[in-house]
Amino acid sequence: MIETPATVVDVKPGVAWVETVRQSACGHCESAGSCGTSVLAKLFGAPRSRLRIDDAQGLRVGEQVVIGIPDGTLVRASFVAYLIPLVTLIAAAGVATRLGAGEGTVALLGLAGLGIGLWLSGRITGGPSAREHYRPVLVRRGASANVPMPF
Repeated sequence: MIETPATVVDVKPGVAWVETVRQSACGHCESAGSCGTSVLAKLFGAPRSRLRIDDAQGLRVGEQVVIGIPDGTLVRASFVAYLIPLVTLIAAAGVATRLGAGEGTVALLGLAGLGIGLWLSGRITGGPSAREHYRPVLVRRGASANVPMPF
């Protein structure tokens, strides 16, 4: 289970909205002081993510919690979201190149392949109706200091 601390920001019957701070690896290496990426990360601050979780425990606004998602869910979602569209883009452009199409046609067919890959990704994941499978769950109340921050 991949876990991260969160703060409850809103509560409705059976549902809680929590906020997490997105973590970045920038600023953790030896060249962080002179790295442009690190400077930009500091300039724009730590963005927050607002997520919905099921609340069967009666959480309160301001309460610290730990939320998580199963490891397999993250790997599967990453594979579907990134690899499938990329493979279909490359395959479509490769087929167009192999057939001797011009550069413009190759680019257009590559974009069509990307669109097909995105559509296929949506179908594999079940579309909007299956979002519950990818929603984080409440692991425990009280965010403890020993929760590793994801990088």
